[in-house]
Amino acid sequence: MMMRIAAALLATISLTAANLPIEGPLPEAKPVEAQRSSDKSLPDNTKIPETKDIPTPVAKPQSTTEPGAQVESKTPEEPAVQNIVKEDPQAYAVCLSQLKSLGAEFSEAESISDEDGTCGIEKPIRLTRPLPGIKLSDPSPLRCKAALALSHWLKDTVQPTLKVAFPDKKITGVRNAASYTCRKRNHAETGKISEHAKGNAIDVIALEFDKGDAIEMKPKTEDPTMEGAFQRTVTAGACLHFRTVLSPGSDATHEDHLHLDILERKGGYRYCR
Repeated sequence: MMMRIAAALLATISLTAANLPIEGPLPEAKPVEAQRSSDKSLPDNTKIPETKDIPTPVAKPQSTTEPGAQVESKTPEEPAVQNIVKEDPQAYAVCLSQLKSLGAEFSEAESISDEDGTCGIEKPIRLTRPLPGIKLSDPSPLRCKAALALSHWLKDTVQPTLKVAFPDKKITGVRNAASYTCRKRNHAETGKISEHAKGNAIDVIALEFDKGDAIEMKPKTEDPTMEGAFQRTVTAGACLHFRTVLSPGSDATHEDHLHLDILERKGGYRYCR
């Protein structure tokens, strides 16, 4: 009986000890070889995985671009368009000779190049008198070809028309705006470069006469007077000498002047309104 009571008491003590928390340091882990040698239950060829330091994975930065959105690539800015007209030396010499034969007064000027070639004139001239006795109010730079067109328009169209419309008058001057200006067409912020920026254009504000009066360039489409007929005739005749003619009133930016330029188009096309 005493033996049974002692065995039961020993079993109760063992079960209680198994459920108590373990205090004190745990036994140190043995190296692999030590494990192998201490653990006789493992065969010699059993591989025990070694413990290695595993690097912590680095999270890749997440893109903030929405799926399907186009990523704008940075490209170098395109060079400015070269608008300066290259003059043929022989054609330029012939133009100067023809101007002199008409009695025009002018001087050659140094080449102009603004804004990296966006604007400029390779061989500009300053025309002071397109014909004998006719003064240009603003002798700003022009290409010789544009100056020659102006001289021929005055000689072949304006003067003969004036003899019919006002026989007692002589034209003595052309009041004009600055011929050369580096800008876009119609002073716009964007768009094509103006022919004024190439020395190809001139804006006529008024034609002046010897008796102190003048005909100002204003819309005269419906003007029934001789002055209206004169302006419409010389404006139409300008298209024989220039490739672009914009009469006063042809659009909102040409209400108070006559625009003339020598822009060359395919097939010799001319734009006149």
